[in-house]
Amino acid sequence: MMSQPRTTPSLLLLPLLLWLPWLPHILGQNVPFEYHEYSQVTQVLREFHQNYSDITHLYSIGRSVQGRELWVIAISDNPTVHEVGEPEVQYVGNIHGNEVIGKEMLLHLLEYLTEGYGNNDTISSYLNTTRVHILPAMNPDGLQGSLEGDCYSSIGRENARSYDLNRNFPDKFEVNTQLIQPETEAIMNWTRNIPFSLSAIFHGGAMVANYPWDNTPYEWPVDLQSFPDDDIYRHLALTYSLNHGNMHVGDVCSGDFFEDGISNGADWYPLRGGMQDWVYIHGDCLTITLEVSCCKYPTQDKLRDHWVWNKNSLIELLLQVHRGIKGQVFINGTDTPVSGATVSIGDRDNSFHTTSAGEFWRILIPGQYSVTVSKAGYSSETRTVTVPGNLTFSAVIEDFYLVENGTNSALNASESTTGEYTTEITPSATVGREARHLAGNGCRLQMADYLVTLLNGALIMLICTNHVL
Repeated sequence: MMSQPRTTPSLLLLPLLLWLPWLPHILGQNVPFEYHEYSQVTQVLREFHQNYSDITHLYSIGRSVQGRELWVIAISDNPTVHEVGEPEVQYVGNIHGNEVIGKEMLLHLLEYLTEGYGNNDTISSYLNTTRVHILPAMNPDGLQGSLEGDCYSSIGRENARSYDLNRNFPDKFEVNTQLIQPETEAIMNWTRNIPFSLSAIFHGGAMVANYPWDNTPYEWPVDLQSFPDDDIYRHLALTYSLNHGNMHVGDVCSGDFFEDGISNGADWYPLRGGMQDWVYIHGDCLTITLEVSCCKYPTQDKLRDHWVWNKNSLIELLLQVHRGIKGQVFINGTDTPVSGATVSIGDRDNSFHTTSAGEFWRILIPGQYSVTVSKAGYSSETRTVTVPGNLTFSAVIEDFYLVENGTNSALNASESTTGEYTTEITPSATVGREARHLAGNGCRLQMADYLVTLLNGALIMLICTNHVL
């Protein structure tokens, strides 16, 4: 008898093999735990924009010295425009080209946010009320010259003209004579054009969340009580550190100790021309610097651990943009916004300003605050505002109405409201968010289990058939 062609097992496996290219997407592994060079970062961003075009916007804020685009991807329900009243968040990685963990964490955060939208209640509500801008690599030229496994050298730290970009910004306390570099100028223009409320800059070489000022007019060590917003900055830094896998321990890296894993920048060591001070002053934006790896460029096998350590911190910090107050300033009796009005909180010696739409935001910890809004040609208005302890998807809304000098005053009803959705920042709430994420992705997980079972069955069939034949 002529033997039959042994093709049946292969035919049985063919439909399953067709699914294999899609398994990473089904399992949520679009971004592998491996390093991405500049061209690969660009490709990842383009793929995410193509796959999630309804909630992402890919744009460039400028070019590096060597002509590489500084790509930013914005994520929101309406990602191409600023929506009045909605805060904007800025996450920047790789300001030093050889400090790479932040870049990779931001790519994984992009994956987490895009896949969570529509599946995770917290992420969906957040992106419906916020726009997040992610710049994975601010210094792509330096990145190209950096070396994996190089923990301590400065190879690749600077840009292509040998400038340290985190010493290249105009300084509050002393003249910075450095020539402004294209990458720095791009950040400055970007920050001026979008009303960011919260910013984080990612570094490596230590494990600490630090905050302004980076420089100081005082002799070192610094009197921290003299710094405005020290309370909210400590809160933001602790939010990251305490939610991190080990940053809060304080002595993760040999030779360093930071109580609770946080530090004022100038108290650690003063520096001139830092990015976070400039963004804080000129962008009216609360900004912290996150050192997220003892080794500047650890080996690739450590990436998964770093994501596990940083994931909750990245999300919890994002949520803080809805803590505090926000609102608009109008000419009394009209719906005409007042741009460039000064908003002051109590006796803090820093202030911030309204946008062209009269908007303002300020992250504040729970408590009562005296808020004053003023502008030349108008009467000022002062009001006491209470910031509640719970975190919602909207800060307390306080609209102000300024009377033009020389006009009659007319009363306007002032609104004070909070958002519709509420989540307490507690360990149980964090667990709840994770549980909702898993429940929301149940269909995908069930499909993955089904495919694995199907593949196992097909393999068993193949082995049995080969044995029989």
